Amino acid sequence: MIVCVSPTPAVDRLHQVSGPVVVGEIHRPTRVVAVAGGKGLNAARAAAALGAHVRAVAPLGGGSGAWIEAELAAAGIEVRSVRTQAEPRVCVSVAGEGQELTEFYEGAPELLADEWDALVEVVRAAADGAGWVTLSGSLPPGSPADGMATLIGAAREAGARVALDARDDDLRAGVLGEPDLIKINEHEARDLLGSTDVAALCPPGGVACITRGADGLELATDGVRLRARPPVRGRYPVGCGDVTLGALVTARDAGADWHEAVALAVGAAAAAAEVPGAGVLDPARARMLAADVEVSAIRS
Repeated sequence: MIVCVSPTPAVDRLHQVSGPVVVGEIHRPTRVVAVAGGKGLNAARAAAALGAHVRAVAPLGGGSGAWIEAELAAAGIEVRSVRTQAEPRVCVSVAGEGQELTEFYEGAPELLADEWDALVEVVRAAADGAGWVTLSGSLPPGSPADGMATLIGAAREAGARVALDARDDDLRAGVLGEPDLIKINEHEARDLLGSTDVAALCPPGGVACITRGADGLELATDGVRLRARPPVRGRYPVGCGDVTLGALVTARDAGADWHEAVALAVGAAAAAAEVPGAGVLDPARARMLAADVEVSAIRS
């Protein structure tokens, strides 16, 4: 089982318009796709689509929180929610014809002190019996400075391996907790390390992965670097890094080696980029693309 923790969930909306997006003009979308989003829930949806038993943990309040919970349940994902006074944020991506996505991400609402304490306890309880716990995204305002390390400790107390995908101060705090897997993108790596050397990111005895967008990913483990690029490039990249994490832990939880896990992760991210909706993918398409992924190994 995989537990995906999403400290800052969102209602994630994609608006497609028939022509280009023009600043200052009215646009009437021809298609709107809404999903239960935020990095952790994108990872959860991908892992569930690929066949994993997934349990999601998220602070959820109000009508939007109830909608997110219902969407996850409909996707076959067990939900352990922390009831909050505030509703989740809303994130909007706009796909203009022939253009890159334009994205608007609201900040997360503040988490009250008792809600933070409840989140830690729910993570500890939800991680019981899990093979992996993923911690994705930033912690909301109101969380302690060492909050990510605290959540790593809570998951570890339950006996789970931990995968971290965070940025800025939350990434730095999480690294101190020595997770089993760190997955970040190349921009976050450069901010943290001053470079994109994946080996320098490896936690003691652990694994590091840096995603590079259309150039695929690089993963370092046991003195070996694995590199792979997607066989196709899609139009909808939002959430593809989260899909990568969900696929990596799904493959490992099922007994795959890292070579097989990398192939599945790259194939799944490529499949997700082909369809609208963050973290949405066709599992059959993901596995077909994974079979075409060439993974190269380089001894460090």
